Amino acid sequence: MLVTDTLIVTPGPTEIPHRILLAIAKRTTNPDLDPGFFKLYDEARLMLANMLGTEKRNIVIWVGEAMSGLEAAVANLIRGNDKVAVLSNGFFGDAFSDLVSSYGGIPLLHRVNYSTVLDPDKVASFLRNEAKEAKVVTMVHCETPSGTLNNLKELAKVIKSEGKLLIVDAVSSMGGVNIDVKWGIDILIGGSQKVLNLPSGLTILAISDDAWGEIEKVNYKGFYLNIRYWKDAVERMEFPYTHSEPLVNGLVESLKMINEEGLSNVYSRHRSIAHGVVKAIESMGLKLVPDSEDYSSPTVTAFYAPNGLSDVKVREAALKYGAFIAGSWGPLRGKVLRIGHMGYTASLSIMTSTLTALAKALNDSGYRVKIGDVIEAFLSGVGA
Repeated sequence: MLVTDTLIVTPGPTEIPHRILLAIAKRTTNPDLDPGFFKLYDEARLMLANMLGTEKRNIVIWVGEAMSGLEAAVANLIRGNDKVAVLSNGFFGDAFSDLVSSYGGIPLLHRVNYSTVLDPDKVASFLRNEAKEAKVVTMVHCETPSGTLNNLKELAKVIKSEGKLLIVDAVSSMGGVNIDVKWGIDILIGGSQKVLNLPSGLTILAISDDAWGEIEKVNYKGFYLNIRYWKDAVERMEFPYTHSEPLVNGLVESLKMINEEGLSNVYSRHRSIAHGVVKAIESMGLKLVPDSEDYSSPTVTAFYAPNGLSDVKVREAALKYGAFIAGSWGPLRGKVLRIGHMGYTASLSIMTSTLTALAKALNDSGYRVKIGDVIEAFLSGVGA
């Protein structure tokens, strides 16, 4: 079989739109010295601040995969023996415990099943009792391995009412789901390779005034992950190290595309496409990982492979039909398939092609589905 195109529909990295590829390919200058680059960086900060409900001065964009931002948030807020409330309903929520421990903190874990989401009332009880002494709380907004989305607004409200600082991993939701830092988020972390449809390599941080104050007190001694060195970088016209002009060019273009569509339209499109994908998956007789579609993320759909079928076999077969879908991580590895509908890939045409490839792959693997019914379910779901 001849496949001329392959769509990257994993939950990050994602397919990169032509406009962003062209922006990345622009001729570059010296980002350490060129005043024009500082203006470009500031333009990206302003658009991000408007999208995230904060001020430009509280946005930091640095070179490094988003994991660097997660580690930096912990490194810059945690002293040795500080107790940290780690809220988890998934693989990456659990991983915060390791980061806290590696910087000498004491993780206090509140874990719920991967198939559900964090309950604000139970979190409030945890913070008032087992984690009463915790200064900082960590959580993940969208757990991509299980395809769930936590209610960040309600959780942040509860956490702030208990006087805690909140670190949020929004790597897989930023740009596709409404987030307002004013809800009570102290460090919000995003990445370039998810909804923003860039290559991996940029971390986005939104930092509250309270967090800036605590960062100064902790006085982290490392260099590369030191958030303090990025404060007022534009005003000083001095970055701690050489930035990536191609990636910042791409980021500015990505944010322009979001603004042209309108934030509310972007968020609505992600919800509609996600609902259509869920209906298509259900039409195949497959089971979602989340217990309810209400828990499902607008940016990724996770579902169990049919009994007896290898997730690898299904993914390899789908790739032959031009769709690069994903497996999962941790306890779900080998059992779960995932489709990312993030930014550019949250579209009728791309998801129609993806679901056709998945249906063909399942048929080739011995699990029979009717492709026409799958696509009809998807289109009906999007229009519902």
